[in-house]
Amino acid sequence: MQKTQLALFPLQLFLLPGESTRLHIFEERYKQLLSDYGGAGASFGIPFTEKGILSGLGSLVEVSKVIREYPNGSADIEVRCTDLFKIEQFFIRMGEKLYPGGDVVIMESDAFPPISDSLFKALDSFIKEHRPEQFKEILSPHLNVIGVARILQLDEGQKMKLVRSTRHENMEKLLLNQINVMNALYKQHGSIQGNLFLN
Repeated sequence: MQKTQLALFPLQLFLLPGESTRLHIFEERYKQLLSDYGGAGASFGIPFTEKGILSGLGSLVEVSKVIREYPNGSADIEVRCTDLFKIEQFFIRMGEKLYPGGDVVIMESDAFPPISDSLFKALDSFIKEHRPEQFKEILSPHLNVIGVARILQLDEGQKMKLVRSTRHENMEKLLLNQINVMNALYKQHGSIQGNLFLN
């Protein structure tokens, strides 16, 4: 396990490796963080908060693009998640800085092994029927539960439940259940559309 210290930007946001999002930086402490780590390729951590409480897990993100900078030091940036981490110790301030920091453990990628044949078959069927544009994403020989979660676009609560699961079988069960729910929703949506008539 890789231990390191990160500048932290707590948010009610939990990205999985490979996911991207845009952030608007406007608080003074995070403008300072952006000044220190805001260049393209720089990294910092986003600990996930639930109702203002740190969850203990977070996303290590890399700044992929500075979209816009404002005269007052605020900015819009795009970040991409590269890894997940667990917080060992959280600091309200990182040394002399205004922004928080922490000692973290980077979660190793082999903690999430390749998916089983049964989950792959269910995902393959779902993609072919409902999202053919994503077909290439399932062809990776290293596709794991994190990759499946990204394809299914789980919400923050579902992502947290997945990563907090201690058994691979439970992770796969959660994802299979999600595929079944989404299949049912697509079927229901199609049924409703089929029963619409023009008058």
